[in-house]
Amino acid sequence: MLYMHLNGVADRVWSDFKFERPLFLVIAVVLVFPNIWIAYLKWKATLKVMELGTDQNRTMQSFFAGVVMGMVTPNMMGNFIGRFYYFDKEQRPTITILTLFSNFAQLLATLLFGVVSALILGEIYIVGEGTYYIAILIGGTLLAFLGYFYSDRVLNLAKKKLNIYRSREILKSHPKYRWLLIGYSMMRFAIFTLQFSLVMYSFGESYSWELILAIWQVYMITLVIPSLFFGKLGIKEFVSISVLGALGMNEFSILFTSLIIWFVNSLTPALVGLIICKPSKA
Repeated sequence: MLYMHLNGVADRVWSDFKFERPLFLVIAVVLVFPNIWIAYLKWKATLKVMELGTDQNRTMQSFFAGVVMGMVTPNMMGNFIGRFYYFDKEQRPTITILTLFSNFAQLLATLLFGVVSALILGEIYIVGEGTYYIAILIGGTLLAFLGYFYSDRVLNLAKKKLNIYRSREILKSHPKYRWLLIGYSMMRFAIFTLQFSLVMYSFGESYSWELILAIWQVYMITLVIPSLFFGKLGIKEFVSISVLGALGMNEFSILFTSLIIWFVNSLTPALVGLIICKPSKA
């Protein structure tokens, strides 16, 4: 679909493509460091509530192993596989649940900004205008937040033999942990937005609230579309062109921006993980 879309506009769009402000591209690339650091802090917070955060080398190794596995699993949700590989078997169920819980916090941040965008713009791009769609989005987001903040009660329904009893106890005894994950997730989403908008600006697009709000919806729509592997490669590009292209922005600027963001935020950390991760002794 992406190829067909670009093939139809290539002749008229390529001549309008510009690379005017390289400094802003450099700034966007450098922002990968606070982005990864915040993700690392989320992982450290998880290990802290589990009382497993004393071995810094294992913390770093397991974090990047999770980044690698996230790249090669559906919807980037398999990061827990790389992480629990470095821990004892009895700790792995809790690590799995809390890692998925952390992933869910990032999903909530994306939904929250998407809802704000939809309310301001009065529509959900690709889906259409109307209060009906926005009401469904708001309702789904509220249910997701309720599930997140009352997750210990949800887990209480499960039997102890499923090895998730400890996860419930951790969530129940560390209420600030939920808010910490949400805070970190919102900070990461702000960085995602800033990176995307700065790269678009470097390609000659205007920096505006319309661009920011549209980017929020790009991330939200991409979130709900399933992918197999490689960090939603191809999906975000198609959604970005469909949303931002409809606003009159250059399709090649959009495509290159999305690919650069994927390379910087997803592929590069995964390659670093492949280099530094060593076999586990657990």
